[in-house]
Amino acid sequence: MVDPNDLSTTVLKARIALLATAIGGPDYTSNLDPPPYKLGDDCLACLKDLKRWFRLVDENQNRWDVAIAAAEYRILQDDLIPILIDWENKCSLAHKLNKDSYNKEYHDNIALLCVQLIVIMTCPQVLTDQSTARQVAVYSELKKRQLEYKRDILMAERGKVLRAIVRLASKVIKIDRIDRTPRDNVVLRLIINLFRNVVAIEPGELNITKKKQISTKGINSVDTLPPGVSMDDISLNTVIAAFQKNKVLGLVLTLASSMSVEFEQDFINTPLMELMFYLTKDIPPESLVGSDKRQESHNDSDRVSSTGAELLNLLDKENNLKKNVIKNTSTRHSRFGALLSIQTPDSGRLTVSGGGQNLLDDSTALNKLDSRKKWNKRSVQHRDDIVAEGLPNSLLNSGTKSGFSLDSTMMKFAHFIDDFIDSSFNTLLHSVTNQYTGDQDQMTTLEKTEYLLFFSWFVKYQREKCNKDLAADISSVDSALQETSFILVSTILRTGYELKNWAAVHAGMIAFNELLLLISSIQDPYNSDEVEFIVGKLFSDDRIQLLTSLPKTAFRYSLQYMKSCVELVHTVLETLEQYTKDNSLTVTRKTKSTKRKEITEEQVTVLMDSQGIGRDEALDLLNPSFKKMEFNFMKVLKKFCVESIVDTYINYLQRFRELNDTEIKKAIYFLHRVFVQASEQSILFRLDLIMLLKDMLAPDGVSRKSRVRKHIEQFSNYFLYKLKKRLKSSPSWYIGLLFPLLYGSEVGYFQKYGEVKPHKENNYHAVPPSRFKNIEDEEQLPESVLKDMKFGILVSTLIDDGKEELLISLISHMQVALDRFKSWLSVNVQHERETENSPDEILGSENFNGSKPFIFDKDFRTLLDLIGYSLPLNVEEQCKLPGNVEIDSLQDSLELVKKHLATPFQTPNGLPSSSYLLRPKLNASGSNAEDDGWHGDDEYDYEEPGIVPDGQQLFVTDDDAYFEELEKDMGDKLSGKETDKDKGIAKSKKKPKAKTKRSRKQKDNSSLPLHDIGEQPEKTKQRKDVLSKDFISDSEEEEDNINPLFFENEMYMRWLLDKHRGQLPEERYALFGKFSAERIANNGSLVNDYSALFGGAVPDLEDLRSSETTSDSPDRTLISLSRRVAAEIEKASEEPEPQNTHETDLSDSEVSMDDFPVSTSNADARTSPLTKRPTTDLSSSEDDNSTGHANLSRKKRKVLFADDEDDD
Repeated sequence: MVDPNDLSTTVLKARIALLATAIGGPDYTSNLDPPPYKLGDDCLACLKDLKRWFRLVDENQNRWDVAIAAAEYRILQDDLIPILIDWENKCSLAHKLNKDSYNKEYHDNIALLCVQLIVIMTCPQVLTDQSTARQVAVYSELKKRQLEYKRDILMAERGKVLRAIVRLASKVIKIDRIDRTPRDNVVLRLIINLFRNVVAIEPGELNITKKKQISTKGINSVDTLPPGVSMDDISLNTVIAAFQKNKVLGLVLTLASSMSVEFEQDFINTPLMELMFYLTKDIPPESLVGSDKRQESHNDSDRVSSTGAELLNLLDKENNLKKNVIKNTSTRHSRFGALLSIQTPDSGRLTVSGGGQNLLDDSTALNKLDSRKKWNKRSVQHRDDIVAEGLPNSLLNSGTKSGFSLDSTMMKFAHFIDDFIDSSFNTLLHSVTNQYTGDQDQMTTLEKTEYLLFFSWFVKYQREKCNKDLAADISSVDSALQETSFILVSTILRTGYELKNWAAVHAGMIAFNELLLLISSIQDPYNSDEVEFIVGKLFSDDRIQLLTSLPKTAFRYSLQYMKSCVELVHTVLETLEQYTKDNSLTVTRKTKSTKRKEITEEQVTVLMDSQGIGRDEALDLLNPSFKKMEFNFMKVLKKFCVESIVDTYINYLQRFRELNDTEIKKAIYFLHRVFVQASEQSILFRLDLIMLLKDMLAPDGVSRKSRVRKHIEQFSNYFLYKLKKRLKSSPSWYIGLLFPLLYGSEVGYFQKYGEVKPHKENNYHAVPPSRFKNIEDEEQLPESVLKDMKFGILVSTLIDDGKEELLISLISHMQVALDRFKSWLSVNVQHERETENSPDEILGSENFNGSKPFIFDKDFRTLLDLIGYSLPLNVEEQCKLPGNVEIDSLQDSLELVKKHLATPFQTPNGLPSSSYLLRPKLNASGSNAEDDGWHGDDEYDYEEPGIVPDGQQLFVTDDDAYFEELEKDMGDKLSGKETDKDKGIAKSKKKPKAKTKRSRKQKDNSSLPLHDIGEQPEKTKQRKDVLSKDFISDSEEEEDNINPLFFENEMYMRWLLDKHRGQLPEERYALFGKFSAERIANNGSLVNDYSALFGGAVPDLEDLRSSETTSDSPDRTLISLSRRVAAEIEKASEEPEPQNTHETDLSDSEVSMDDFPVSTSNADARTSPLTKRPTTDLSSSEDDNSTGHANLSRKKRKVLFADDEDDD
């Protein structure tokens, strides 16, 4: 505490005591009992002096000495409250008598000064890193004093203080807006701040520092209350009842509903938002929905106080504890002692003693032994940074919720919330959003948190109400869907994550989750431009990157933080899956291509006149700078399949006793997605998950009555079944379970998939060699040192990948080549032919036991290039060491390879050598793609257990999920495949780095055994055979070798697309395939008649060339089209009939969106090459025949925009 002998403190207290005496006091000369309050002669001046003391000392000097002194002399209870009550009584009497009271202006000024002082004395006290030692010393005492203030303001003469404050506000409201002065607007702001302060006052925190968490054992909320104050006196129920009775809630509705019309919104918008936030923050929105209906069903026995509710909770815990003791205690021998002693191999002894309950079974005895072991446990400090900047724990870090002791109070408050949403929410949120958008840099953490939680609470309330009440309208909160609101919420979330402001991140996750749920609840979202904007931004790569980063660190923080993160991830995946499945979304992204069409001024003018648009918009339409590509949900799901996110979910589920069924199910659902839908089984093969499932399914784990237990059992059964299969096929996993996964190496691939990484050698083109990243101080290093480092990086990387044999073979070849070059040089010198070079030395597959690493190994190709080898570009070219290579350089390279093969290379950054390499990616749908080696047709020891259906299908397939797109691969157009959407199309050469897509999205109409996401090897082989070298080639040099007939066919295709306005019918696609194949087969000549294709004679090539306005460079759409068509037709004739399969599902009627989606890969169904729909089982065929061809109509494709360039 503050030193009472401090001279300055003593003098200050004396000054405050004099002011308290001079303000006024009880009039003991009166005959009334109790005596009425009488103002002092200089009451107004004394109140002004007290206000100056607060500003001079507490505000300017960061001290709370005046506040403590004022509390000690009870100025608020004994002076300010009596003054306001007396003023209210006199004003009420004067109103009834219809005349003004004596000296009205003087008394009004005194009442207003009292309100100002009450606002100062009830202002929330916050401890920050800048708080002084004096403030820390008086913090706890001052918080208790404020609790007394709150009780007295709410209860003094049945809340007459609140009525007096409302009267002050009504005097300002009566004045016309045009006649109001700035002082009047400040009065309204002051009054709202007072109401906010009263609601915000709560018991102080047990811990006031995050540096060192003190022990709070034996301390409860009662110890933070002052004498004579109970939780019922200051509860939210008491506050709402007092506000309702004294017309405070009506005043709030008046101000909020007319904010932009009758009042200056800049003065009152933020205080109103904060007031509504504190009124609702501890109330679950679902508890208010339908409260009027529950009013009739509840009886008097249900109406208990908060203290009674706590007592019932404690009695319930005691009852459960007794049951647990009885269950784990033997009935007959529990009164007798017992002793069990075990001798260890090192002649030690382990002893268990105690009652019979310690020796009921082996596991109990061993657990008792383990509990007595002692070790130096590592201290881990949980990073609950939510107390930063004075945020109370109850704001975000507490799961406690306030309840209502009376249903009547809850019903009145629910009516108030409904009125507020209908009349004021949109206006208030729009005003606050605009203000914070302009002042975002000045927003404090508390303001960000208040805004986000206010946003999320009302959105959730209205969403819940619309689900239960058909008359409710979701448009009452449509301001939450505005572009400015979404941008502000997203920006706060992103900046909070970047600045590691975890309180803002926590609140941002809650708000973002509610925003996504609101979008999903709208029946026809594309009728709203705001929803379209939000969904488009949500699908951008930077947004996905942020959302995948949040759960990676969530396990370090509190349970409430993890809950919000798990909820957000669940909602994000559900929303993305819903929109990609139901609407076949395509994302339009900006490109950096500088190739532009030549546009004439006449074209621009005609388009401007016909469409009525501006010049810039016309130029964008004539020469768009966007490209369309389909959104890949599986690609996004893969980004969530990382070890750090799995760590978060396992840490989350380890506290399953603190979670409800819905929360547990969502976590299990995510693990199901990772294990089955994404086929990332290896990432879940870990001991902590096995132990977690064991604990959850133990007798004292998840209750057998819980509906979520069956889902845990089903997932556990399938998980353990797959694990046993993996252990049987790959015994190395017995060791692998003990260690983290390895990435980016041959060993990591073997650990993940149980087989050696396959090297696909039926490609035509060679892989691009790896590139070096920037090396530290590269410009300052000598050339010899830099060369040594590059050799060390490459050799070390190859060794890490287990490719020592390649290096040994390379050294052997270099040694032979070096000897031959030296011999040729000697012979040439003797014959005076020094200018002649020796023959090139060929490096072939025979040097590597038949493999071709010089074509298909990126790192090895880089090493060859660094040595001086001539790298082949395809399988037809040879890898050779030119005869004109410098012998000294070759000798140095040989020595460097030998050196780093024998001596480990130490990287400057301490990371693996591969961290200095950039490995360009190839198209993953080609034959160079990695195959996991785990197919759905391998022989099982027994039938897979499958998830038991629960009356509702969890994964709904869509047989009509096929939509046409002009930019789609032509081969897939002809074959009708839904899966190979991105196969074989080379990326634009203008891009700085060619990224390719690996789509693992499978057919939606597949019928598969549950959890089986494998792919038939025949189907894989079919993909490989269709692939052509021209679909991979991407270089300028190789285009010269392409058959000119491909360019001519491309012109014919563009002519047909222009004629049909970009919508070429399917039958003409097939006919054009035959047309192009016939031209190639006959060297440009035609045999059959194709007038049906062109609507007349075949156009002349010269006419097509003269009409072409685009570049002569091909877009590579028709390359090798004829070969692909021929291959597809040949395979169609050889393809077997599909086998009927059966798909099981899992559902829960309680959670509508928590269904476990089965993998969409197709293991058995086959696709006819030239048909649009794949053949499925008989039942689906019958349904299709019954419905005719109505389902074949094309659905509308919605184009979304995102500011991203690359197709990641």
